[in-house]
Amino acid sequence: MLDSIIAAEVKDGDAGDYAVRFFTSGEVCFHADEVWEFGLYEEGKTIELGGVITAILEKRMRQYVLPYSTYCRRTEAQIVRRIKDHFSYKNGYSGIWEKYIDAAAENVIAYLKEEGFAGDEAYAGAFFRSSREKNVSSAMLVRELVNRGVDRDVAENAAKEAERDDASACRAALEKKLRTRRIGPGDDGTLCEKDKAALMRFLASRGFETGLIFRTIDEFDFKNIEERE
Repeated sequence: MLDSIIAAEVKDGDAGDYAVRFFTSGEVCFHADEVWEFGLYEEGKTIELGGVITAILEKRMRQYVLPYSTYCRRTEAQIVRRIKDHFSYKNGYSGIWEKYIDAAAENVIAYLKEEGFAGDEAYAGAFFRSSREKNVSSAMLVRELVNRGVDRDVAENAAKEAERDDASACRAALEKKLRTRRIGPGDDGTLCEKDKAALMRFLASRGFETGLIFRTIDEFDFKNIEERE
């Protein structure tokens, strides 16, 4: 989109910001560094305004989302939502800005994914690494990722690469539960049906499969549970 600069003036009350008037697009406001970088102070100059707007949006978006995505991996959907929420009409991104937000956001997402700061793969891998000590099933973690907008195939691949031991996690969850609940076997060395059902419900709530739950409870030595307050 070619357009010509009519004039560039410092905005009253906005130190360093400029109002640049174009022949076709009317007045558009820029930061001072953007005016100098793209030569928007040159009256009569013809520029490809769409390209300039896109480049400026990309620069602003990177500055805005890098702190958000650098120290904690984010999904693509999370970053897109954050960008769209900030770069919207409520913050002055209407008119000509609005036309180029999607294209700029796509370029920023591509950059972040290339640098390893964003993307479902990076997020899912980091999510599983940070969940090593959680006594829940891999299936539950996959569901959580899908709920956060991660593609299911990506989430399941991350689960495979993490090589979590669901059997150990199930046993650890059971042991932790027993530290907070007084449960012991009867005279015959087995649990009463009420206690067994309660433990099964608890482990099922952690996402473990029914067969694994049965095996874990059946193989657990409840006789040696230390007395708890």
